[in-house]
Amino acid sequence: MKNNNLIKKINIFIIIFVAIFSILFLFFGNHEKGIYKNLIILSITPVMLLPYLINLFLKEKIEEEIIFVYLIFIFFAHFLGTILNFYYKISIYDKLMHGISGIMTSILAIIILIKSKCLKQNPLWVNILFIISVTLSIAALWEFFEFINDNIFSKDAQKVLTTGVDDTMTDMIMAFIGSIIFSILYLIENKAKKSFLINKFIEKIH
Repeated sequence: MKNNNLIKKINIFIIIFVAIFSILFLFFGNHEKGIYKNLIILSITPVMLLPYLINLFLKEKIEEEIIFVYLIFIFFAHFLGTILNFYYKISIYDKLMHGISGIMTSILAIIILIKSKCLKQNPLWVNILFIISVTLSIAALWEFFEFINDNIFSKDAQKVLTTGVDDTMTDMIMAFIGSIIFSILYLIENKAKKSFLINKFIEKIH
């Protein structure tokens, strides 16, 4: 319980820190002025609060450890990547985040399997197929979202003007690779009947 309370305090600190810094950056930062960039900056606080908002409607709450992992990803992907423009300042940053997103969505798939009580009932290959399918579905939905945003705000987040479909496809492939790495580790742990990373996480959630 003490450990859980500590993680919750850390999560709250991350949210408050990012919210305050984002507001300061909105008014005083050296960034592209315009509604598109301002909406991105303003959106990070509700995005970080999303797990707690979802918990209001769930009987089984999302664990603080899971929220911590989620917040760290949002910090690197949304805050550093989009708000502070790491995607443009560091060439490999975008692909790295998409690879990590594949691992994150794989974790989400495992949680869905656990909560639906299907994880132990399903054959191992079915679970792996589900994990990869969830990752590819979310990766595709994200690209849909970027495409719609680009058309509404006349932007080019998908880099269509410079790369055609290369950037979009590479992003999805990187998410796929992240999911494959996760699935291979999951397979190895189950075949070896060991609990290293993934099975330890599953035991924690159960």
